[in-house]
Amino acid sequence: MSIDLITPAQWQTQPWQNGGGITHQLCRQDDAQGLLWRLSIAEVASDGPFSRFNNIDRIILLLSGAGFCLHGVGNNPQRINTPLQPFSFAGETAIDCRLLQGPVRDFNLMTRRNAVQAELRVLTIGSVAQPLPLYANRLVYVASGTVTALLGARRIPLDTEHTLWLNNESVNLRLISSNAAQVIDIAFPSHSLYTTRPRYP
Repeated sequence: MSIDLITPAQWQTQPWQNGGGITHQLCRQDDAQGLLWRLSIAEVASDGPFSRFNNIDRIILLLSGAGFCLHGVGNNPQRINTPLQPFSFAGETAIDCRLLQGPVRDFNLMTRRNAVQAELRVLTIGSVAQPLPLYANRLVYVASGTVTALLGARRIPLDTEHTLWLNNESVNLRLISSNAAQVIDIAFPSHSLYTTRPRYP
């Protein structure tokens, strides 16, 4: 099992060409056909269209700010104003984003359709150690608070905005916190696609 801790100092930050925001890439993994999966955080400062990604499934969660409204994902606009509530959509959909009241930050998971399976959950971690099911690969992002990850006898402290990446899990991960932390848990059931380490700056 390999263990990586990804901090904000390692993120790759890219301003948008239209000047409407910036994207922080936390980590990603590719194969010969291109993107397999990517974790990122966007800071959205103004209204505008989403970039389109063919054959990519996306899950977006509001991290901070009043929220935004997505036009184009169905018959009615989709209002995203509840923090850490996942919303899924196809990456090739033509979507226009309208901010509700000022800038926002959102968390994004992208996975290549029919190539990657990912299960995303939002968990509140308390003072009783919470065991997580054993998966081939796992990413845990701390959205708020501080967390201690327990792997057997090993203790790994995680601050807000830290990401823990576990490849080929062999020991059940347990999480504990003294301040009711919230984490985004992303699990990949299959071993076959993840024989190499992810990329991050």
